[in-house]
Amino acid sequence: MLAWTEELEALCALGLAAGPSDASLQSFPPRPTKMLDMTTVFAMVGNVGSVVGVVIMNKYIVSIDAFNFMVFLSFTHFVFTYFGCCVLLKFRFFTYKPAPLRGVLPVALGSLGSVAFMNLNLAHNSVGFYQLSKLACIPVTIFLERVFYGKTVPGPILLTLIPITIGVGIATVNDVTVNFVGTVFAGFAVLFTSLAQIFTSTYQKQLDCDALQLLYHSSPLIAGGMFCMIPFFDNVRYLVKTEFSIPLVNHVLSSCVLALGVNISNYLVLGKTSPLTYQVLGHLKTILILVLGFVVFHYESNLRAVIGIVVALGGVIAYTELKRQVSSQGLVTVVNGSSSSSSRGGMQYSKLETHKDMIPDGEVGEARMLEMLSGPMKV
Repeated sequence: MLAWTEELEALCALGLAAGPSDASLQSFPPRPTKMLDMTTVFAMVGNVGSVVGVVIMNKYIVSIDAFNFMVFLSFTHFVFTYFGCCVLLKFRFFTYKPAPLRGVLPVALGSLGSVAFMNLNLAHNSVGFYQLSKLACIPVTIFLERVFYGKTVPGPILLTLIPITIGVGIATVNDVTVNFVGTVFAGFAVLFTSLAQIFTSTYQKQLDCDALQLLYHSSPLIAGGMFCMIPFFDNVRYLVKTEFSIPLVNHVLSSCVLALGVNISNYLVLGKTSPLTYQVLGHLKTILILVLGFVVFHYESNLRAVIGIVVALGGVIAYTELKRQVSSQGLVTVVNGSSSSSSRGGMQYSKLETHKDMIPDGEVGEARMLEMLSGPMKV
């Protein structure tokens, strides 16, 4: 069970305005905004629901329809996502915004690298080591954001990540065997997965694009990359001989619809929160998938898995509560700072600037360019 849940989840999860004038700053103090608005809440709920749905649907396609061509299926997901974005653009759910290729390419390459190396990770390692490597995404994400963004995570929030990681590990990690080649692939898989999430979050801000605008530009690039990867991961000889019956086509289309929800909600969550919060949400999805495996597919549960699920859920609840408290403190800081701003050279500066870095994960404040990682792909 663990192999298919994590493999499918890895495959299917796959986002500067001008400032106010001096006069406006003098007339209107900065207005606090909620860290998690209703759009973000709906995006998180939709992300959990759509990911669980697409995993179950893909499980059905693999086990019942005997259609075991996961990269091809991911290719159809992103083709459908692109055309879905075109329809949403046609009906004005979002407005078109041009974006340079060099700004969108890092997002696409990060996603493709994540899928490719996660597949190689799973192919060359035991399921236990594969699960263990995925748990490394949280510390790697924190490290990358610390080094290249200067972002720090408060100690209490770091402590909540410990039960989340340990709990998911207890529930999912069983046999662990290590080999050199598999370890290398696992390292690249963790790096690209973390980068893909950081890039999706960062370039939405750099390009001043919302989730749908960035997804509209990146999805055809990812689809093209997926198409090129098919011969390396799927058995093309058997794929071309597959009979696409009406039930199979219906199941694939259902999977594509769910994948559209996954991709849109992924970009929304990463754009409005942070890669770290997205990682925590990902572990919550893993827990729900395990629970549904016990309930829906009647897999045999055990005490170890139950303990791991309970510990991880406790960590998720603690993380959510601490984030809520930090958000409330940030709003108070904005209100206090608006009444005591200082003037330098005729320009108004809010005292919120001095406290901006205390808000974790970049959920308040602009993200800086990831200069050292993007290399020739940087904007």
